[in-house]
Amino acid sequence: MSEDIKKLKFISSIFKMSIQEMNNIMGPETIRTVYRLIGERIGTNVVERMKKKFKIDNWTPSNFSEALVNDVLEPVLGEGGAELTAEGNDVRVKLNVCPFESADMDISHQFYCTYTEGLIETAAKTAFGKAELEKITLKAEGKPCCEFIIHLS
Repeated sequence: MSEDIKKLKFISSIFKMSIQEMNNIMGPETIRTVYRLIGERIGTNVVERMKKKFKIDNWTPSNFSEALVNDVLEPVLGEGGAELTAEGNDVRVKLNVCPFESADMDISHQFYCTYTEGLIETAAKTAFGKAELEKITLKAEGKPCCEFIIHLS
């Protein structure tokens, strides 16, 4: 095993233990709030980055979906890990892979789900001004994928 992988495994084990202890001390709602806020911060930043990178002056459900998949989701989840489909004024988000689950982390407490929800909803709000995220399914609830609908109207 390379030295880098050993270091990453050590960091990962410390992170997992830290999350467990923070949950014991602060409780699950606080942990979910922290991850939601991190997701929101990133959601704001990715829209500005995508706007410049793809030279988008006016967001549509279609170009938003394409940019979010290509620039944000697939680099983390891998090809086919995310599907976004524009459906009128809505965008259906299907995440086939959970990067936290792939990293062998416990997702049942839904801490990391709030990160993903914050990122997606805030990105949509930043791009369109108004957006509401509706949760359909979560892998953390034993479903085969995470699915959301972003309502843009």
